[in-house]
Amino acid sequence: MSYSLLNYLSLITIGISGLSILAGLFFIKKGKREVHRFFMINASIFAIVFVLLYVLKSILYPPQPYTGPYRGLFLFILWTHTLLAIVNFPLAVITLRYAFKNMFEKHRKIAPITAFVWLYVAITGWLIYFFMQWLNKNA
Repeated sequence: MSYSLLNYLSLITIGISGLSILAGLFFIKKGKREVHRFFMINASIFAIVFVLLYVLKSILYPPQPYTGPYRGLFLFILWTHTLLAIVNFPLAVITLRYAFKNMFEKHRKIAPITAFVWLYVAITGWLIYFFMQWLNKNA
């Protein structure tokens, strides 16, 4: 699989995951639990596919250093993205577990935190791609 194809598939899967989180938030605010559930499961599936693609891409094409402008900003985004991506996995598992076990009181407490972290990770993932693909080439 080519580097470009893996990049595009990664962007699409994390994009769908992030948009599914937003849709899930919208529908839970409207009181549509089943639609909310669909989008949150969808977000989880696409996040898992993203991680698999990311691991495959990292094995086949080791990451290159960032040499473009705005290095400090890039490193801040990369570090916070990486840290929160690591934190998001157990948060997502716990949040989904509470939902599947009908422990909605606990689910409601942790879900907003999980959603915020998840969206931050998705958005900064796109930003990292932008830095690496566009700003790195124009350095």
